[in-house]
Order: sequence, then structure tokens, then C-alpha cells
Amino acid sequence: MTQRAPIIDPHGRRIHYVRLSVTDRCNFRCLYCMPEDGVDFMPRSHMLSFEETEQLARVLVQMGVDRIRLTGGEPTVRRDIVELVRRIHRARPFGLRDLAMTTNAWNLARLATPLREAGLDRVNVSLDTLRPDRFEELTRRPSSRLDDVLAGIEAVVAMGWLPLKLNVVVCGGLNEHEVADFVQRFADLPVTIRYIEYMPFSDARFTLVPWEATKARIEERFRLVPTTVANGSGPADYWRVEGTRVDVGSIGALSRQFCESCNRIRVTSDGRLKNCLAFEPDMVSLRDVMRAGGDDDALEAAIRGAVAGKPFAHACTEEGGRAFDGAMVLIGG
Repeated sequence: MTQRAPIIDPHGRRIHYVRLSVTDRCNFRCLYCMPEDGVDFMPRSHMLSFEETEQLARVLVQMGVDRIRLTGGEPTVRRDIVELVRRIHRARPFGLRDLAMTTNAWNLARLATPLREAGLDRVNVSLDTLRPDRFEELTRRPSSRLDDVLAGIEAVVAMGWLPLKLNVVVCGGLNEHEVADFVQRFADLPVTIRYIEYMPFSDARFTLVPWEATKARIEERFRLVPTTVANGSGPADYWRVEGTRVDVGSIGALSRQFCESCNRIRVTSDGRLKNCLAFEPDMVSLRDVMRAGGDDDALEAAIRGAVAGKPFAHACTEEGGRAFDGAMVLIGG
């Protein structure tokens, strides 16, 4: 069974986590993710095919990647997403330890069982508000869709498909006063709620709420006790919420920059390797390598060449600096 040398970036960090976008489409139009006038979606022929995605996943895992997270857009709108998960799952014997997905959960009640049977290990659900009126404002979709999202969460819990993480992007001027409401709403469910600092892209419209402010709002109603959460090698810190079944986590990309320990890369839905959410105008196209007939060795060389350009850190901070480049929906989260 082919194994390849691990991916080491120019700063000595081992890359073992890949966020793999499978589509640039989304059934939501979230304010912080998609510009008000929309985006130009790529022709479907530009996206990685199932065969190309499977080849890429296999080579990455042979190179020591043990975590792959499927993102979008919204990954569940990719046609035949269950089959795509099944194909990526074939990399398991090469060392794939964790195959996960981040979803808005609109389709999750319907897809949870087949996705799990296809080899998906777990899901993270993105949900930024519990108020129907604010949900409609934020997603530009009918408030009734909030019921579909909550049904998806309940379906996952009912299956015992755990751990389940809920991702809440805290946006100043939008939902910062709801953070404790999430703990209250899910208090009886074994979930982890992760509060993510808003990251300004080029169409930034909200303000940063540092984790310490979010933590203070939660502690007005609940007591937090530091803890660790299994199955995580990401940048979050965690607390147990006394009197509930909930853990909470914080991801502070700006107030507590974690670039020094970055272990990840991203691949866009058209196959370009993105080293960082920061400005990166000249991404290497892995799709072009494969469509030119490149074998696994050629793909490995292209991946190493691309990672050779990985920066040590992004230049966006609480005080400003360069905003993240582009629209989040086109990057893959």
C-alpha cells in the first residue's frame, strides 16, 4: 500500500487536515458569507469530478492527511453527495482517521442516515441565530427553514451520531446577545457549541466580538468550567457548562491568533489549493494537473509545490490589517 512522505510547510508545521470544498453553491445567502449582489458561480464542469476528488483524497491521505472535512458552499446541495462521501471513504485504509462535514443542516434530516452509512464520521452544523425573524434576515431565506435546521440537529442526536458540534459565528450588531440562548436551547442535548469570531472578508459588514465578551455574556447565566473535548485537533478551547449536557468552545482567529500551530490547507471546489484564508492570488490548480493526465506522483509534486508557499500567519487582526480575500462561499470555510 503506497505511503508518501508527510506534508511539511516552510515553517516546519506538519499538514494533516484538509478542508475540501465540494461545491460553491449554497441554499442559504448568509450576509457574512455571500455579497448582497451574489456571486458568479462557476460552471459545473470546472468543479472537481467525483473521480478527481477521489484521486486527490487518496494522495493526500497517503501524504499523511488523516482528517478531511467536506465544505461548500453547502456540501449537501452537491448532486449525489452520498456517493461522493462513499468514494472519499475509500481512502480510509491509507490512514484517513476522520471524515467530517460542515453543513447548514437544511437537508440533514433527510441525508443523515445515508451519509453516515456511506462513511461520514460526523457533522458540524452552522447555525447563527435561534430567532425566526433574524434567521430570515441573516440567511435571506424564509424563517420556516429554521425548523428544517433544528430538525436536522435533532435527527443527528436521535441517531446517537456524536460528537455533534454547532458553529455560531458571532457578529457584532447581529447576534451577539443570543450567545447564552444557544446554551439554554440545547441544554439537554450532548452537543458542543463553538463560538467563532467574525472574520472580515472583502464585503465585511459586521464587527468583531472578541471571545472574552461572548464568554462574559454566557457567564451571566451559566457557570463555565475548563475542559477538553475529544476528537479535536483544531484551534478551539473548551468549557463545560454546569447543569447542562453542553460544552462550549471558542475559536478566536483574530483576538487569539493560532497561526503558529496551523495544521491545515484548503482545496476549493475547482481544485485550487489554498494555504490560508488570507490573501493568496496565485493558487495552484490541482485540477489542471489531473486533467492534463497527471498521475498520483505528479499530483503529489503539485501539492508539495503549492504548500511551499504557505505563509506563517495572516495579516488580519482586531486592529485591522488586510481583510480576508474574496467571498467565504467561494473559498470553502
